Amino acid sequence: MPAARVLVISEDDDVAGPLEALLQRAGYRVEVLGGRDGVEALAQGPPETLVLDRDLPQEIYQQILERLAPAAGRSSCPLVILGGGATPPLPQGWHEDAFASLPRPPQTGEILATIAGLRRLVFYRRYRDLVHDLSQPVTTLHALSRAIAQPPSAAGASRDTVDRLVQEAERLMTLLENFQRGRGPS
Repeated sequence: MPAARVLVISEDDDVAGPLEALLQRAGYRVEVLGGRDGVEALAQGPPETLVLDRDLPQEIYQQILERLAPAAGRSSCPLVILGGGATPPLPQGWHEDAFASLPRPPQTGEILATIAGLRRLVFYRRYRDLVHDLSQPVTTLHALSRAIAQPPSAAGASRDTVDRLVQEAERLMTLLENFQRGRGPS
């Protein structure tokens, strides 16, 4: 399996140099760019993982956020902002589980654990989102089938079909509930 690509955008060599060496030793393919070069690189699309130094000039930081905005939502790549404080500015609509803010300079174990954790969340996001997307129609199907099953005057064949519909909806709801319980709190 090829190593994941991490793009580090920083103009501070005291942060970027050690971070590049650390990430390379951890097995990542690392590219370190200054602010303007980073903006140009993001025009090609988001990287697999982005480490962004918040101490970039405000104009450059804003341009980076604008370049990342089209990749927001479910396709948000892992984004680590160094020195971002409690609530650093993010691209509008950035997925909540694709972001972390760390103090500048980051602690060795913390930056590696954060990147690994965000990458895991991105991997599992598609499955969680699939369950989320399916839960509403399944819930609706379940409610409708139970409502259809209520009339006592249904003909025998129709009644059997409705009963099968109810059983399948119940089975689907049970599977969904078991899956949601098994994945733990979200």
